[in-house]
Amino acid sequence: MKKFNMGLVTGIAGTLVSLFGAAKVYHKVAIEPIEQEEAKFEETELRSARKAGHSHTPR
Repeated sequence: MKKFNMGLVTGIAGTLVSLFGAAKVYHKVAIEPIEQEEAKFEETELRSARKAGHSHTPR
């Protein structure tokens, strides 16, 4: 019975580690590029708003 329990614990630990690794890879491959694109877009919008504000102000 001791070997069975040890195998069960090892299997559960291995499954949890693999799920964590899969989640980490998914975040790196699918979510992070979208976040970077959104950040770049927001930065571009901010620069555009500043430029528009500066070009239309009287001196």
